[in-house]
Amino acid sequence: MADRRPEDEIMCETSEPAERLISRDQLLTAELEIGPRLLEVFGYQTVSNIVYRLKSNRTEINAIIDGDALPSVELLLGIRQLTGVSIDWLLTGAGQKFAPLEAPPDMPFNSQIVPFREYLSHPASN
Repeated sequence: MADRRPEDEIMCETSEPAERLISRDQLLTAELEIGPRLLEVFGYQTVSNIVYRLKSNRTEINAIIDGDALPSVELLLGIRQLTGVSIDWLLTGAGQKFAPLEAPPDMPFNSQIVPFREYLSHPASN
């Protein structure tokens, strides 16, 4: 059996050898654009604060910010958990920046949120 390189592997039955779903140029563009979005979603905190909050390391975070690397799946999930940011937006800049809020399981989705002043002005309805 001949040695096969990863780039020779067929991605699916209809793919041609060496065909890629996402080009290297597209990945490079994504790498360069994620850093500014990461800083934005953390409110332009210092790298040290971002590292601390993500329980990561300075090398990994700096590589992402500098456009030298893409974040790992684990890091993406951690960023989403801490900030509520959409992973799609973080990676591509497309779509909504934050995922829609979900109602807690014990709260009906159509519950009304009443401003505090209105709540105080109608004590009988509370």
